[in-house]
Amino acid sequence: MPSAAAWSKAERSDSLVRRLTRWNLLVLALALLLSVGLLLRVVHQTGLSQQRADAEAAAALLAQNLAPMLAFQDAAAGRDLLAELARRRDLLAVRVLGTGAVEFARWQATAPPASTLWPPAEFELKLPVRMQGELLGWVIWRESNSGLEQTLAWVALGGGLILCGALLLTWLLLAWVQRRALQPLIELARLTERVASTQDYSLRAGVVRADEVGRLSSRVNDLLHRVELWHAELNERLRREQEAGAQYQQLAQHDHLTGLPNRMAFELELESRLVKAQSQQRQLALFFIDLDGFKTINDQLGHAAGDQALKSAAERMLQVLRSEDRLFRLGGDEFALLVSAQGEDMPAQLASRLVSAVSQPFEVNGRRAPLGASIGLCFYPNDASDPADLLRLADAAMYQAKAAGKNGWQRANPLADDA
Repeated sequence: MPSAAAWSKAERSDSLVRRLTRWNLLVLALALLLSVGLLLRVVHQTGLSQQRADAEAAAALLAQNLAPMLAFQDAAAGRDLLAELARRRDLLAVRVLGTGAVEFARWQATAPPASTLWPPAEFELKLPVRMQGELLGWVIWRESNSGLEQTLAWVALGGGLILCGALLLTWLLLAWVQRRALQPLIELARLTERVASTQDYSLRAGVVRADEVGRLSSRVNDLLHRVELWHAELNERLRREQEAGAQYQQLAQHDHLTGLPNRMAFELELESRLVKAQSQQRQLALFFIDLDGFKTINDQLGHAAGDQALKSAAERMLQVLRSEDRLFRLGGDEFALLVSAQGEDMPAQLASRLVSAVSQPFEVNGRRAPLGASIGLCFYPNDASDPADLLRLADAAMYQAKAAGKNGWQRANPLADDA
């Protein structure tokens, strides 16, 4: 997902406002260029027509003035008359022919035509010279369009500069107008990007006007509201499922009668404690505890009395343990205890206190019943390093305690077990 900085950079480089401004400006520029081009074309054609009409009128007047001169063959007067044509712009040459195509007079422009970007066009007129209906000769008039084209070139240059200025001003105005017009849409795009990056569905778009963008913003707000409700409902459902899972885990790993962790929890904890003891180079003591006299209580006084004996024994043992010691009920009247310690003296003293605590008088319905504990004690890593071996040695030590008279504890002897 792009970051806020990446989004801002992308927005600046290729935003909707910039694209619309470029396209609008391009369309406007093409329309203006086409209009200016067509206008220059019309002006050019009109100018050509007007220039030709003026030339025809001037040539006709010249032919009328030359008629007496041709009639009397006054060539000098004809040349003087032609010399006055030097004042006419773009005129290239004038020839006066008498009858029989004999040249009567000629005028030739000495200065080159006005400079243009392309070779100027020329046209030629041939008008008769008549006097009282009699044909006396011809006037051949040749003229260039360079002046008109030069004027049009300057007009085009000025129009181009004006067009560039107009396009620049139009670009600024378009950018400003379109940014104002599209600001709600830009804000809506930024909102959706923030929602996508932050997953905050409580954000809402501002609705400025009831136009298409305003209606779109309202629909986006409705959608965000629905997603927010769905997200909250989903989170609540996940929370309940997690709580239910934790409760199921608690029930799966705890004994419902005594509230102690059960055999499953014991196996997991034993593995974890062994790894921790190995990494910290510490000892781990495993107590395997079996209640003495429980079967008698359960058989003679009933299962309710047996359950009460189990709970009472668990409570008595918990009273002499530390907070970091973990007591487990493995099943029936069997318990296990994990204790981390340095050396064997403290676990041995704890075993004696456990035996003493469980052996206190126990009464059920006013009747005193004997209760005790036989404990097998095994150490990691002194006796074994494998969980199964530790449990097996502790169980064997417990049976040794029972064989020794019950209500006591025995230290595991790996050598005797191997023998």
